[in-house]
Amino acid sequence: MTQTIERTALYFKKKGPSNTDKTLDVALSFCKEQSIRKIVVASSTGETALKCHEKAGSMQIEMIAVTYGAGTKYREEVEAFNRNHQPLLNKGIRVVRGLHALSGVERTFENRYKSGFIPLNVVADTLRMFSQGMKVCVEISIMAAEAGYITPDEDIVAVGGSGTGADTAVLIRSGYAASLFDTKIKAILCMPAG
Repeated sequence: MTQTIERTALYFKKKGPSNTDKTLDVALSFCKEQSIRKIVVASSTGETALKCHEKAGSMQIEMIAVTYGAGTKYREEVEAFNRNHQPLLNKGIRVVRGLHALSGVERTFENRYKSGFIPLNVVADTLRMFSQGMKVCVEISIMAAEAGYITPDEDIVAVGGSGTGADTAVLIRSGYAASLFDTKIKAILCMPAG
């Protein structure tokens, strides 16, 4: 006999930061209902992670904010995150800033040789077929695993977006960078519909 699990996923009509509050509410509610102990949040400036912490209130959940690597072209976001770095730490939010899991060193080959056909680009573009936020959720989960804040043995909720804010949340079990294909997206909680 096959066992089934019935869940409702929320699909937004449009992508973008206008979905941030609802995405965080959905993610935190799922964590509470399913006793998920860790949430990984993409936060280019730190604001989404701070908002998530505020919404979590007294909820017992470990929060991990993942931001752009220091060498990114998004200098304004790096400076904004630097301003929010200490407030994040003061609230007990762990911070990950490192090499992007789905571009990393390969980006230098892409830029130097003007070639888009690089294996990690194929993975990233495949995930973008769902949404930009889906790609971000996978990437930040791997980055958090590489930082030692999550393991491949635990389910976590990842929250990502399409530029700024958040519009995608998934239940995921992350692999490490060297075991990328061990990553399992177990449930879509919310994402843009198109």
